[in-house]
Amino acid sequence: MSYRINAQMCLTKDVGTHGNLFGGRMLAWMDESAAIFARTYTGETHVVTLRFSETLFIQPVKVGEIVEFRASDPQVGRTSITFQLEGRVKETSVFRNTCTFVVLDEEGKPKRIDKESMPGRTWKI
Repeated sequence: MSYRINAQMCLTKDVGTHGNLFGGRMLAWMDESAAIFARTYTGETHVVTLRFSETLFIQPVKVGEIVEFRASDPQVGRTSITFQLEGRVKETSVFRNTCTFVVLDEEGKPKRIDKESMPGRTWKI
């Protein structure tokens, strides 16, 4: 199952001299989208990025194109969630990676995820 997270439109300010979306801008969008998914799926407020795997930029993104961010294969551990993240323009994959987020308590320490009350089981977007 694949979960639609959000989308971003590539604007003129987002591209470099070759007219392609800056990799750094895509990485920022990826981190934000992944955090949204981690928070929404686990139902937790405080999540932090632990890891992004090697990111494969498959195809350039041009001005006016809309990148849709999707997550799949969420695996919830004791204090973390790991999932596949993909960006698509229309139905074409433009990047893929795997990311892990850790849930923190109010003091910034890893917090056990309550798997029984996770809203991710009823995700609807």
